[in-house]
Amino acid sequence: MKFRILTLIITKLLGVDKEAEKADMHLPVKVAAFGLALILGGFVLSAAFIFTKEIYLLVFGIICFGLAPFTLLCYKNQRIFVISDEEFEYSTMFGRKTVYKFADIKSLRANQDSMTLFVADGKVHIESSAILSQRFMDLINTSLEEKNGKQNN
Repeated sequence: MKFRILTLIITKLLGVDKEAEKADMHLPVKVAAFGLALILGGFVLSAAFIFTKEIYLLVFGIICFGLAPFTLLCYKNQRIFVISDEEFEYSTMFGRKTVYKFADIKSLRANQDSMTLFVADGKVHIESSAILSQRFMDLINTSLEEKNGKQNN
């Protein structure tokens, strides 16, 4: 499903997030549009509950209201900035920032809806819809190739 109208509204009203454009990994505007669609859906379902008294409408409305903040937090905070060819900074959906070294990358696992980058002292979650810079992808690939080359020797 595409959220072109909401995406257009978000970019016209809020502008494009300049910090996101500078990030080496960020989520697209359609994630924010989905968050706003969840809020709108919550209102519509709650209003429908008032008129019909069908409990499932209220349940789905509450679920929409519950998921919307997490979607918007992911859009706003989940980012990666490459500091140098040796380090990158990962920011979680809650804004907690951690600096990792590319040399500490152990492996990369592809999940059904995302990827997990295993680093020496943690994990980095990368959504499948995330926009990655070529520089960041090249540095990950180089690190993994070096790791595999050392294991084969």
